[in-house]
Amino acid sequence: MTESEKLQLCLERDRLLCSAEFVRAPTMSKLLRYLVDYKLQDDDRPLTAYGIAVDALGRDDGFDTQADSYPRVQMGRLRRMLDHFYLREDSENRLSIPYSNYEIVVSENETISPASQELAVDRRSHPEAPPADNDTAEPEKLPGWFQTLGFHPRRPTYMVVAITSFFLVAIGASYFTQGNSAGVASKIDYPAVVLESPEGMVNDAARDKIRVIRSHLVGALNKFDQTRIFDSEAAPTVDSQYLLETSILNETGERTQLRLVDSITREVIWSTIVEARTNEALEEKLDKAVVEIASPYGKIAQHELSKFRGDFTPGYPCVLQFHQYMRYRQAAILKPSLSCMQTSAERFPNDAYLMSLMVEAKNIATQLDQKVKIRGSGREIAQTAVRLDPTSASATFAVAQDAFLDSDCRKGAAWGERAVNLNPLSSQIMGHLGMFMLACKLPDGETYAIRALEMDPNADLAIAATVAIQKMRKGDARGAYELSLNYMNTAPGMAPGLEISHMLSAAALGKRNEARNAWRRFAERSGYPETAASRVVFERWIANPDIVRELEMEFEKADLY
Repeated sequence: MTESEKLQLCLERDRLLCSAEFVRAPTMSKLLRYLVDYKLQDDDRPLTAYGIAVDALGRDDGFDTQADSYPRVQMGRLRRMLDHFYLREDSENRLSIPYSNYEIVVSENETISPASQELAVDRRSHPEAPPADNDTAEPEKLPGWFQTLGFHPRRPTYMVVAITSFFLVAIGASYFTQGNSAGVASKIDYPAVVLESPEGMVNDAARDKIRVIRSHLVGALNKFDQTRIFDSEAAPTVDSQYLLETSILNETGERTQLRLVDSITREVIWSTIVEARTNEALEEKLDKAVVEIASPYGKIAQHELSKFRGDFTPGYPCVLQFHQYMRYRQAAILKPSLSCMQTSAERFPNDAYLMSLMVEAKNIATQLDQKVKIRGSGREIAQTAVRLDPTSASATFAVAQDAFLDSDCRKGAAWGERAVNLNPLSSQIMGHLGMFMLACKLPDGETYAIRALEMDPNADLAIAATVAIQKMRKGDARGAYELSLNYMNTAPGMAPGLEISHMLSAAALGKRNEARNAWRRFAERSGYPETAASRVVFERWIANPDIVRELEMEFEKADLY
């Protein structure tokens, strides 16, 4: 290195160490110092995971890098902290750590401009799904019922497609924001989860389990955009903090207790016992635990909502309210949710997760004719979200939504599957991808939707309704009936999609009185008497006349009156 390069390296190191993030993370600060010092020595020997573990992270000489991924996990965390810092800060140069090795380098701070984030799928890194028959086949397009979104009809509709389009009312559209005048990146303070050091047995068998558990929890929790993960050495400065405690309950380490604790009140929010003999089984059960606590409708979100119920303050409270609308479609909170989302986007223009939610907010406002001004196009919001965080599953799925709504099903499927790969634990992403693919008549759509329901009992009701209608289409009225009833019991108010599938499946099973009663309740809560024409009632919820006609024909087949 030249003297100038060494000086620049030291200046960037000191700048980082003085930042609030690194001050709160002593382990990351120590690791950063070690990497810079090693670089300054001009040592030709490459850094190793063992050297980092022992010399920088304080592990003993017997540390086994094959059995313990701790140094790799910490290096990944440092990479993310560096990326987040330089995305926010206006700097000509930056420090980075290439994924091919552990050497820290000084490079030019090049942010990705929206123009460079062209949404056409790059075949080198994001290959599209292959054509069905040959390389010259035309891409599958969205069917005619998507004309309500501004596209022209291309082919007849089918029952599943028509119903699916109704449930997709909250998917797609756009938002585009400019950075604030001060050039400071603003992000929402999402709840912090602090991983506490495990308690209990400390023999070799238990110690191996502890390593697997800690490493897997860090990786799984980091996939969710609406939580921030810290180790027990860090001191996050956010209002909402939770401790995730691990206790080993037997000598073999095969029985473990996980507890989620409010760090302020010390209230135990959630607890479970994980029993597994193999690491594969253990990781599968840990995944289910993470989904249960960290999903948009998980234990953390539910506990936070209890504190912010009815609170539409821009930021995290607003995100919680918007999620509630997305899950239950409660009309009373629609307008204030959209309004606070618009204000949140203006106040936090550099929050990738918020920007991805604005895609849905814009389409809701458009479809339901809400007088809330949400600026921009789908392409702009997708570019903005991906630029802010290229590794975010939610931001990536915003690109998929834009492609689907642009009638390019294959491109949407390719980006959607990439989003699922980034976070295979998100029922929201997986389920919505399944709904889009079903609407496009693409393979695996039903598989994705069903898997979303299996992995998360709190999945969106729209996903459950779509699967129920798909079951009816395949002649499984019993399955549709049972699924509809099961999820209707979790809804606090009306659940139009589920109520429609329940009504039609009950009629198909010969449960005519039950179907008639379901129709009566649905009509009356829609503001009409049971004698009203079905078309009039359906138009209360659905703007697309094609979908209304489909439902009207199905209602006539049921012969309820």
